[in-house]
Amino acid sequence: MTAISLFDWTIYRNMFNSERMAGIFGERGTAESWVTVEKAVARAQARLGIIPAEAAREIEAELSSSKLDLERLHADTLDVGRPIAGLAQQLGEQVGKGHDVWVHYGITTYDVMDTAKVLQVRDGIEEVLGQLGVFRRALMGLAAKHRDTVMIARTNNLHAQPQTFGAKLANWIEECLRHEARLREARKRTLVVQFGGAVGTLASMAPDGLTFRETVAAELGLGVALSNWHNARDAMTEVALCLGNICASLARIAQNVNSLGSTEIGELSETGKQGRGRSTSMAHKRNPRAAEFAESVARLGRQRAMGMAEIMGQEHDRCGGTWIAEWMLVPETFLLTSGALAWAIDLVGRLEVHEERMRANIDLTHGLALTERYTLALAKRMSKFEARRILDRACEATLARKRPLAEILAGMPEVTAVMDKQEIEALSDPRTYVGAAPRIVDNVLQAAEKADRFDAG
Repeated sequence: MTAISLFDWTIYRNMFNSERMAGIFGERGTAESWVTVEKAVARAQARLGIIPAEAAREIEAELSSSKLDLERLHADTLDVGRPIAGLAQQLGEQVGKGHDVWVHYGITTYDVMDTAKVLQVRDGIEEVLGQLGVFRRALMGLAAKHRDTVMIARTNNLHAQPQTFGAKLANWIEECLRHEARLREARKRTLVVQFGGAVGTLASMAPDGLTFRETVAAELGLGVALSNWHNARDAMTEVALCLGNICASLARIAQNVNSLGSTEIGELSETGKQGRGRSTSMAHKRNPRAAEFAESVARLGRQRAMGMAEIMGQEHDRCGGTWIAEWMLVPETFLLTSGALAWAIDLVGRLEVHEERMRANIDLTHGLALTERYTLALAKRMSKFEARRILDRACEATLARKRPLAEILAGMPEVTAVMDKQEIEALSDPRTYVGAAPRIVDNVLQAAEKADRFDAG
């Protein structure tokens, strides 16, 4: 069969997703999750005396997703509009006459598909959390190394004032910690079975409906809702939006790295074997492939996540017109998030930091990165408004004459009247005007290490 989705192309294999996530949300993984739910239902029903214990044992022993004829299941799905009717038919055939009537007994398509999706989401969240942790810890290693590496901060794409590269990374690290916390919180609300029968009343399991649902949940290691959620998709959407939020951060980080690696800036670059990222036409170019793929795949993941908010609307008690879209959006959001994280991890592992270029770039504006410092220093000796007027004139002269700001200030009588030239020169060192940046790095690293110890414990 021709592979239509890029996820399935040989050429692009695992370029838009992680291999493990493909296993979780692939066709075989999805079918396996359906069968897992059907087996759990049979075990729970046997425990409550709803179906014969012998039938449950047969179902447990014989049901297998590997025995499914997917082409036949495809034909049945085209006919019915849902895959579970054809699935139940094939699973009934696997156990044979006598026990086949107890397969998929008293439950409905939503029960199986939604609960199976929850199982996939559980595994998918673990994969994302694992990748996010690897990415964050790689950033932590870089931040510790570059705690005191001075670079220029840029606001609105213009030079602002000095910071440290470690502090820039600390911002990304703490962001990752928040993503991990949000995803763990969302997990609590999402890992809940969906068993309500035809309209959520569990009438087919009366009088043991609620007990049946709790028993199935226990069999699968999931929680239960007080009512049902087949028309309330907020929890599933919450998880998707958590992933979309992660992707938004990854896209921004990758874009930042790409920008810092531009020819004009040159503060970062991707390492790689000879020929990596080469241009077909320009021999001198080595393009930042990890950065561009991390950004692009992350943007796609964010877009898929936003689709989940779009389809939350459900008419009355159930509506397939929106639910069907989840069949694609949930898996693709997980797949693309895992792909973006894989590229982001690769990117950090390849990152080469050019400290000398970071330092040189600060001097491109001849010391103007320290204007705030000089303004504050003068404001201790005169009106802050007069101090600002002096710096405005000094900036104009610095730009016009392309001379260091400290030199211009040292030539202004109104400045030397209140500040000697030695002090003026001392204030021109950007390394001594990064404020709390090193302590910020320390605080973030300590918080991240504490979080890792807590998780390990």
